[in-house]
Amino acid sequence: MAVAIFGGFPATGAGDEDSAFYVAKIAENMNMHIIGTILETTGIIALMTGWIFLAHSMHGDGKPGNLLSKVAVILPLICLPIAVVSSGLALSVGYAIEDGLMAEAGMLFGVSLGVSATVFNILGISWILIGIAMVLQKNLHLILAIVTIVIGAAMFVAPIADTEIPWIIAFLGFLIVSLATGILTVINRNVD
Repeated sequence: MAVAIFGGFPATGAGDEDSAFYVAKIAENMNMHIIGTILETTGIIALMTGWIFLAHSMHGDGKPGNLLSKVAVILPLICLPIAVVSSGLALSVGYAIEDGLMAEAGMLFGVSLGVSATVFNILGISWILIGIAMVLQKNLHLILAIVTIVIGAAMFVAPIADTEIPWIIAFLGFLIVSLATGILTVINRNVD
């Protein structure tokens, strides 16, 4: 986490670097790129699956956040294939570099970033909806619901912003709030 906070998140578009800079960095350590991309994809799928189950557990006739939670289930389901495509494009950057196709690798990198930005926009909307549903249903702590809304807004704004602050809030919050929500959901299930 400290590396991400102090070193910045790569490929956020906040610096003066272009895609050729990032392609050169990937070429320096190809194995790290491949392993990182696969781990990132696995983590995103796991987090989305958890949030889909959370939103699905909030369904029910007569519940105040029912409609919001239904939409919040659909949005990550839309994002899952987009995230997989983005990861495939990111892996293709490495394969293009191995073949010496640096210009093509730069284009693939740019397309991968564009596709992944869409994922964060849509997931941000989903998190905002889940947070509002938590507030309406009062099934989890109000502070957690408000933090979920704030992180959803950061995820929505991050690809558009010219600064790295929304990325830091989005990534760290994504992990911390997912963990906290999972723990509280399990505790609430055991109490019932």
